[in-house]
Amino acid sequence: MIDQPQGEKPALTVIIQSWWTPAVAVIFLVIGLLGGYFGRPLVAKGTKTSEPVAVVTTPTTDPTEAAASLKQIMDSVISQTTNFKGDPNATVTIIEFSDYQ
Repeated sequence: MIDQPQGEKPALTVIIQSWWTPAVAVIFLVIGLLGGYFGRPLVAKGTKTSEPVAVVTTPTTDPTEAAASLKQIMDSVISQTTNFKGDPNATVTIIEFSDYQ
């Protein structure tokens, strides 16, 4: 058995590795946040800001043409569907897209 010195034990023993590692992490976090906050405008000076882009759409004047296009798309999707539930001639068709992976 090793002889330990008798006397008063210290009230608090601080192991250096236990407190300086989180302290350094907090210091670097603060430096990173401040650097990002104040450094971003300096870095972003050379980049262009996005300008509004005008989108031109050509509306379909013939509603039957739009309905025919939609029907063609739906027929294509329905023809590729393998599992059906309910009446295939129903007026409303609900198609669920899912992935079981």
